[in-house]
Amino acid sequence: MSPAPAAGVVLTVGGALPAVRALVGRFFVERGWQVHERGPALLVAETGSRRRTVLLGALAGRRFHLTAPLELHEVPGGVEVRYRWGAGAGRALGGSLGRARATRSHERTAAALAEALGADGRGVQVRRL
Repeated sequence: MSPAPAAGVVLTVGGALPAVRALVGRFFVERGWQVHERGPALLVAETGSRRRTVLLGALAGRRFHLTAPLELHEVPGGVEVRYRWGAGAGRALGGSLGRARATRSHERTAAALAEALGADGRGVQVRRL
């Protein structure tokens, strides 16, 4: 069996790294996620209950556990935000239903993040991984 292909988006945002990093962190915190700094170029956002997800799998509802690694890098004209979730996201804790739930949630979150980053007039380009 081959590994699941990577899934995610790359958001290229106009602005300085510290400002974009703060906006990304605030976006997730305002939606109830916990954000952990894992170095100058990596944030890890986490939501839901791992315990509830282990016990109930995909039936954990809104408390389904998700993680979102976010890599931030300066590029000419702005900052690149790589939001990866992988095609296997949620599979270990919720089987195929969990994978589908996680993918939908990450896709909605990525779209909302792109909209939020562009809300104040910053240019945002989105491409899929």
